[in-house]
Amino acid sequence: MGGIEESCYVILGLPDGAPREEVEEAFGRLKQEFNGDWEKLKEITWAYETLADFRAGTVNGATTLATSGNEDEPTLMGLLFPPQAKVNPFYFWGRCLLFLLLLIAGIRLMVNLPSSELAGHSFFHNVNLPFHEAGHIVFRVFGDFMGVLGGSLMQVIIPVVCLAAFLKRGDAFAASFALWWTGQNFIDMAPYINDARAQQLLLLGGVTGEDVPGYHDWNNILGRLGLLNLDHTLANTSHIVGSLLMTTAFIWAAIILWMQWKNRDR
Repeated sequence: MGGIEESCYVILGLPDGAPREEVEEAFGRLKQEFNGDWEKLKEITWAYETLADFRAGTVNGATTLATSGNEDEPTLMGLLFPPQAKVNPFYFWGRCLLFLLLLIAGIRLMVNLPSSELAGHSFFHNVNLPFHEAGHIVFRVFGDFMGVLGGSLMQVIIPVVCLAAFLKRGDAFAASFALWWTGQNFIDMAPYINDARAQQLLLLGGVTGEDVPGYHDWNNILGRLGLLNLDHTLANTSHIVGSLLMTTAFIWAAIILWMQWKNRDR
């Protein structure tokens, strides 16, 4: 047993090698006993998170924390729905508000088809745009075609990376909205794909694809692949994939909130 682990158990008032359930219970109890000593709260939070890292095998290559069952490898359900420590009501209701706002925004995006161009005028489009433009630069090292496709690829890659990072940290609620963001990017791309033949969308720089030949990403991509006649079909497919991902994210987030509701601080 490493010295850091031993210290963590002592801070939480537990014997060395206590099972995960006891660690969770001790952390929740000590949080409930919080009396304004912020240094003590930081100490017990550090101890709890450090033990969680040891359990995941992420601290200096350490082995996993002893548990009461056969948990050598995390299960998919355990990854998606990890045990929820007691949640401060302020944080819980803040997450509920965030869930409600994104639910409204998501439904609005899902019910408007690519031809409406709503996604391209939404707040979230402006969030995605820097990643899109960075993708052109990053992927250009793989050739001109990948440089053009890279903008749309980067829009999807960034939220997927965030999803993986949040899951690794054990924050399933944040991961659910990284999944939401992934779906939103598929919806965001749909009007652009839908415009591949018409090239009427106003693009960055205040011009359309018709004004500057070769400037429209998806006209360029589908034209090279000989798939321009499928622009509307591919756009609708992208919209449907995005809608399914966002719906899955809402269900996932709702379950996590329900788990946190059951285990919130009173």
